[in-house]
Amino acid sequence: MDLTHLKTRYGVPSIYYELHGLALQHLSPNDDIPPQTLTTEIMIVVEEGEGLLICDGKIHELQYGVPLVMNAGHTVEIQINEETLLSAWLVAFTLHDSEHRMSPALVETREMDTAGFRSILQRIRGIEDRRMVQDRKQRVGIHTQFQRLMSMVLKDTHEYEGEVSSEHTRANISEIISQLKGRYNEEITVEDLAAQARISKRRFTHWFRQLTGTNLSDYMTTLRMEHAKQLLLRGGRMKEVATLVGYRDEYYFNRRFKQMEGISPGQFILNHRQSSSNICVMSCLGHLLALGIRPAAVAKNLSNEHYLTPLSASFHKVNSVPLDPQEISYLQPEMILVGNQEEYDALSPIAPTYIFSQNDHKPFVLLQKLGEVFGKGPEAEKVMKQYERKTQRLKSRLKGVIKSTDTFSVMEIRDDSIYVFGNYWCRGAYNLYDGLGLQAPERVQKELIDRQAYLMISEEQVTSYAGDHLFLTVLDSERYQRISNSVWWQEMPAVRQNQVYMTEYTEFAVTDPISMPYQLDTQMKLILDRQMSHS
Repeated sequence: MDLTHLKTRYGVPSIYYELHGLALQHLSPNDDIPPQTLTTEIMIVVEEGEGLLICDGKIHELQYGVPLVMNAGHTVEIQINEETLLSAWLVAFTLHDSEHRMSPALVETREMDTAGFRSILQRIRGIEDRRMVQDRKQRVGIHTQFQRLMSMVLKDTHEYEGEVSSEHTRANISEIISQLKGRYNEEITVEDLAAQARISKRRFTHWFRQLTGTNLSDYMTTLRMEHAKQLLLRGGRMKEVATLVGYRDEYYFNRRFKQMEGISPGQFILNHRQSSSNICVMSCLGHLLALGIRPAAVAKNLSNEHYLTPLSASFHKVNSVPLDPQEISYLQPEMILVGNQEEYDALSPIAPTYIFSQNDHKPFVLLQKLGEVFGKGPEAEKVMKQYERKTQRLKSRLKGVIKSTDTFSVMEIRDDSIYVFGNYWCRGAYNLYDGLGLQAPERVQKELIDRQAYLMISEEQVTSYAGDHLFLTVLDSERYQRISNSVWWQEMPAVRQNQVYMTEYTEFAVTDPISMPYQLDTQMKLILDRQMSHS
């Protein structure tokens, strides 16, 4: 046998991993790693914290339980979540593969079970502990261990077929969060919900915070307190209310209520009783409620608004369409608030009447004006600061998720018209432009921002007002179906990039300080879910 012919006659395709170096890096929000082109393969294994990996422009989450492997020649950067630190192993190596199979920028990986991921971390630490040894045999052993490590990572990835993917995990937890709104009075633990989602407790906690911006305990407490306030305002006794919202101990409920609201349940009731006024409200109900003012009567259409209905259950309802001055006159109001000149002309003979138009003022300008009229300036400032704190938190979550040059627009399709909205009160546009600081398309910026609430446009004009992202409300599904099948619609950037976000009219009909925080949560969820699915 000719031994020199073994290579050609009995050849085996070669593949092995050459380890160059590894290090455990501790990164803070100020330690973002700027874009750079890799000269070797890199593996990132997170020990603690979270962040974002941007590889060739695509966003991937850095998180415990998911090792990421990137190939040489591609551009990457790392961004750190402003609310946490990131501790991660960076492993540099070269893949020697005679068939050149590892060509993608990022080798597809998946969420691993806790035991498997811990085993990977242990192997990395073992290599680190022995990387400075001088003995030749031990050095060979290090590289042997590295082959086994990479085999674990890639074998576990490529053989994965039937378990829950990250996208499926996100969808499962979104569904669980929706279910919690009806389970606010139950004793629920992270362990229970993690088991329901079929993932680890740590992974569930990560996803829950990503989707809600808070932890399970605070989220459930917020749900409970919102229901408790409604029950208290309807005359519920303290002990009964505590039980109904899930607290066995009335005193613990009282303490938690004060922690969340800044006042005791008793003071909350007293404040609302003292602030009840003989006012008839045809406009700005949410603004008045945010200031702690409870009118005697409200227009039916206002009390039916999605987020205001539970808070206005005890108010007397009057017709606004058609407007009946005699009906309002019977109530003998001390003051009437209206939204336009027509209502003013009809109702001003009955009692002092004031126009507060949401078409002419941004929501917080309107809140300040009402605060001045009713002597509620400090309350108005408190509401505005709460909104600002919320938007600042949400802005940090958008960092690195959307491009700074991306534009956003808000439209509505009706049977007889199409509207595009500016940053006043309609369809959540204020949240996007003023709250989150997102950019409007050039034509929207020029014609609507800080100028007018909305503009009626034709189908032919839609493309000139549409941004890279489009929030869309549809009231005529047949017209939308026809429009969405047209060539010009399909060619819009927002449509091509799957960045059209559908919103419900009932949830976004009005903009007021009560509704806006809820609308913000919906808008953020739509953006983050879509961008995560892109990555």
